[in-house]
Amino acid sequence: MKYGAVALILLASVGCARPGEKKAERAVEELLPQYLGPAQSYTAKVKAASLGALMRGRVRTVTLIGRGVQLLPECTVAELRVDAAEIEIDKDRQSLKSVGEARFIARIDENELDRLVRTRRPKLADLKISLRGSWVRVRVTPEIFGYPTLPIQVEGNLLPRGGGIKMDFEPDKARLLIIPIPKPVLDFVAERINPVVDFSSLRAPIRVEKAEVKGGSLLLSGYLPPESVNGLGVGGHR
Repeated sequence: MKYGAVALILLASVGCARPGEKKAERAVEELLPQYLGPAQSYTAKVKAASLGALMRGRVRTVTLIGRGVQLLPECTVAELRVDAAEIEIDKDRQSLKSVGEARFIARIDENELDRLVRTRRPKLADLKISLRGSWVRVRVTPEIFGYPTLPIQVEGNLLPRGGGIKMDFEPDKARLLIIPIPKPVLDFVAERINPVVDFSSLRAPIRVEKAEVKGGSLLLSGYLPPESVNGLGVGGHR
């Protein structure tokens, strides 16, 4: 995330700590769309240990919550939460000096996940992604040697790859024991559908650590690498 553009707002806060925090929160909410994407709404919560700490460029925590965030052109995230802690700003350089930790949780609804995958894989016949119980279900009509076969359904999980930038679908071996599917068919599905999700184009450098299906939605959790945001200045420049 481009924290640098928020630096001046935090530093310019005046008065007692809470009024200064509220001023910073309003400004952060206005800036978020250009870094995370347009959204139905953004809310921010800034906490500083004291007015003195705030004036020195030290913020204890920043919590950002976005609803209906268009994180990717093909996918709108139902809810995105980012929690950053121990933020220090270099007032002279007007840049982010350090972030102790920045973690996120994103919730993607079933319809949006299906739209994302089908948009990126338009040539796969009868492709459908659904969420059932704790599983990701893929329905598709594979082709073997260029000829379509019968439609199949495979259940499995999404696993982070490439340091958390991408996620691949991996069939669950136990589920395959119940309904065996030939390996060439599984290979076809994996080669054509993966990566299911690709965050490499995001302006906000997120890294997914875990993906799980809960309540009919896909929950992604992970972090923002400190080295990717440290030193960012106004407008996101180093």
